Amino acid sequence: MRAFRVGLVASALLASTVGACLAAAHLGGPPPPSLITYRTPTRPFQAVAAPVPQLGIDIDWYTFPGQEITNAAKADVAYVRSLHANAVSISFPFFMHGRYSSRVYAGSATPSPKELAIVASTAERAGLYVSLRPLLDEKSLGISRVFWKPLHPGAWFASYQEFLLRYAEMAQRTGVRELINGTEFVQFGKSPYWRSLDRALRHVFKGTLAYANNWGHPVGGNGGPGVQETVDAYPPMPQMPADASVARLAAGWAAFDRRLPRGTVETEVDIAAVPGAFARPYQLYWNGARLVPSVQVRWFTAACRAMVSTHMGGIYFWAVGLGQALNIPPRRSDPASWVSGPGARAISACFTRLRPGRQAA
Repeated sequence: MRAFRVGLVASALLASTVGACLAAAHLGGPPPPSLITYRTPTRPFQAVAAPVPQLGIDIDWYTFPGQEITNAAKADVAYVRSLHANAVSISFPFFMHGRYSSRVYAGSATPSPKELAIVASTAERAGLYVSLRPLLDEKSLGISRVFWKPLHPGAWFASYQEFLLRYAEMAQRTGVRELINGTEFVQFGKSPYWRSLDRALRHVFKGTLAYANNWGHPVGGNGGPGVQETVDAYPPMPQMPADASVARLAAGWAAFDRRLPRGTVETEVDIAAVPGAFARPYQLYWNGARLVPSVQVRWFTAACRAMVSTHMGGIYFWAVGLGQALNIPPRRSDPASWVSGPGARAISACFTRLRPGRQAA
């Protein structure tokens, strides 16, 4: 599950973001386990080219016993399409035995390549561009990804490569066009070991390799040479009052976007619908604070407008959990959820304006 949202601010403030995105996969709670339906799709896989811009939804997927993957995939994809998205990024966890370990592993909550293929192919058949994104589970790590680096990088990268190659092979077979090789590894994004990892991945995967940067850190040279770089975007705007207009927030977003290379895709955008969130959009839990849905609506609308004016390559909103209830509005216990709420309507309005043939507002 997702975790810390950190950047170039004081460590004490950053520490408050532990677990920030962690429960996004379970917003509203998954349905009760029932009959297992792990079936290989019978229809042909259908590769979908990268749209311009990418109007995406993140799916955060932790498996659980008895999960009806086929049905959950159909429901999530239908919901994503109802928002007028043209792309989906599927995040899946991998684990470590603490920060000093040099080995990664697939845990019980990690979907297998075969299981992940079911969701990816369901999205492709619906006409959605698909990217796959491994996320190092921070609870198993015991520290934020952005503060951590492997004690023995050679051994760690060898283990990570062994884990990731199976998913790269699956992505190639199923027509997935993009594989993210790493996410938010700020402390070693420029390690020379990325080069050998990318070489191994490219041997079996012929699509786009990408790397997801954490906001607040320079985008350039991370994840290995020739890798397309994206950014998980949670820019703090402490100067924004609680009643800041969309226009003012869009100006703040535009200032952030202009620091990024032209065409960068923002692979995560979210905010809790609570007072004060403009200053700490990376903090997704607020201990039962009062919900103010307009916070999300204005933030999402502003991010969308700025993305267009600054010529970004796309925007993805975090996140729908595979199998979560899709008809339960956000609650105080999950203020960063937007499913079935005003935030979802803002996302839909953004994507509707930007669909081909439409004039962006």
